[in-house]
Amino acid sequence: MKKVITILTLFFAVFISAQTKQAILISHQYNFQSEKDSYNINNMFKGILMSYFDVYFDDEELPIEIAQNSCNALKADLIDNSNVFATKLKFVFKDCQNKILFESIEVKSKDKSSQTGYIETIKMLAPEVQKYMASKSSLKKIPEQNSTEISKKNETTVASNSINVKYKFLEIQNGFAILDATPKVVLQIYRTSVQDVFIADKFGKKGVFYKKDNKWYLEYYDNDKLVNEEFVF
Repeated sequence: MKKVITILTLFFAVFISAQTKQAILISHQYNFQSEKDSYNINNMFKGILMSYFDVYFDDEELPIEIAQNSCNALKADLIDNSNVFATKLKFVFKDCQNKILFESIEVKSKDKSSQTGYIETIKMLAPEVQKYMASKSSLKKIPEQNSTEISKKNETTVASNSINVKYKFLEIQNGFAILDATPKVVLQIYRTSVQDVFIADKFGKKGVFYKKDNKWYLEYYDNDKLVNEEFVF
């Protein structure tokens, strides 16, 4: 009974963490601005980020996990290359060591009104945020010499409806994608702080992928029903 409670507690803990967005910090006043939120740039920038991130201004009270460790959040900087002929903006995402993780293209508006120009360019940056999110899930093959705790020579056999299917494991940010022979991604798993436990994402259904008695299991809810799939390696 104690073991069951432990597994359920762990399941819901990783399920909740899977729903948590990455935190990101932005400024109320960038170098090119003479005052806070001039032309409403900063609030608009926050607006296009909020669909994908938990967004905080760097001068407001921050969650304790970010206040105590800045590496728990990314930083977003707006860069203004405007001139008398056009409003030009781009942004960069950085980690806590100021390493650039992503740089957007530069967008521009030729509207003569600075207010309108900034509104237009901020809106034009929204697809660039989507591009960054897509790049996070781009697949990279695991080097052959780097076998993982869940793969041998990058492929294995998984039991699915009594049919043996050969899968390949590809490295993605913070975890692995499992591909069938098509190849098609059938599951994505993400590392946690607990050994042999991964956060799982199966076509939008969030769950947990864990090892028990030398077997691997995927658990998730489908229409309020708990589904348990056994993966035999």
